Amino acid sequence: MKNTHAQEKKKDKEKSPFYFNLTVDEDLFLLKSTDQFYSFGTAITAGWKGLDNKFTRALTLKAKDSHDLYTVSFAHRMYTPKNVEQTEVDSTDIPFCGQTFLRLGRESFSPSHGYILETYLDIGVVGEIAGADFFQNKFHSAIGNGAINGWKNQIGNGLLLNYTVIYKQDFVSVLPFVENFLILRATVGTMDISAEGSIQLRIGLFNNHFVNGERPWSKKENTSSFYKLKETKYAKMKYNSGMWSQDETLREQSAESWLSRNFKITQAYIKFVSGGMLNVYSGEMQGSLIPFEESPYVIEYHQIPKLIHTLSVGVVLTHRIGAFEYHWDRHNYQPENTFPPLYPKWGRFNMKFNF
Repeated sequence: MKNTHAQEKKKDKEKSPFYFNLTVDEDLFLLKSTDQFYSFGTAITAGWKGLDNKFTRALTLKAKDSHDLYTVSFAHRMYTPKNVEQTEVDSTDIPFCGQTFLRLGRESFSPSHGYILETYLDIGVVGEIAGADFFQNKFHSAIGNGAINGWKNQIGNGLLLNYTVIYKQDFVSVLPFVENFLILRATVGTMDISAEGSIQLRIGLFNNHFVNGERPWSKKENTSSFYKLKETKYAKMKYNSGMWSQDETLREQSAESWLSRNFKITQAYIKFVSGGMLNVYSGEMQGSLIPFEESPYVIEYHQIPKLIHTLSVGVVLTHRIGAFEYHWDRHNYQPENTFPPLYPKWGRFNMKFNF
């Protein structure tokens, strides 16, 4: 069905926002610092309309009847053993490992069918050329801590090339302040081969996930897909029937009314994610599948944790174009597995802007 002239004018007036996100993961963001396994990570992410082109569409996946948001990120991750003072090879602990990479991301939202398809392509390097030794020791020097000399035994230089697909299915909640998703993830690449299933729960005041994911509000956001919803089983449970009415005036009014209730400038909610992961290959412990050189030592496959419980609890505060988030993340291994020592956990801060 064709859009009305009014809808076309509305679409023409909409401008694409510029999205920016700074993420910092750090074990210092806990009540008790662990400084082991995943020790530090940071990413600078940006998104704008120009990222939607033939090249990025060819590399990523699209959901049915969807609207899409693209991002590009520059990221660095750092993994350290429990004993960061160890300068010799210690095969009872994980090796040092640094990663630096670029990430292309696509979020494909299908409000008519109630699911989201996310695709991420990571390409970069692992090893000394990733710069983790330099970054960590410069940071330690700046805060007055001693040098970390064990980086000479880090995972050898190699290629980081990973491809991740995430499927999110919305379960329509009867409670207005509750949202829950089933999430399925699969990653294949030189540094990670794994699959994960989890449940995501949001409780509080939040915008509908199908407008722009978990980005802050922006008056420039493209909401045109809600003016052309398809009549599906999911849509009948989620939306007012006027949003797919044959009467185009009623359809436009219904969409505007729904957006006024589900896309507001202020959000405040708690986010909870719990799931299980099957870990087949872990480059942080085993090295890249396409190495440029041999590693001083790696962890044997039979020692790698295969079944992992993932848990994340976060608080999100958003007003207008800005958002601030804190998340507490933890990985638990199967009880009989004692390697690597202890359980990795870290705190994560996100600062998001949607201009």
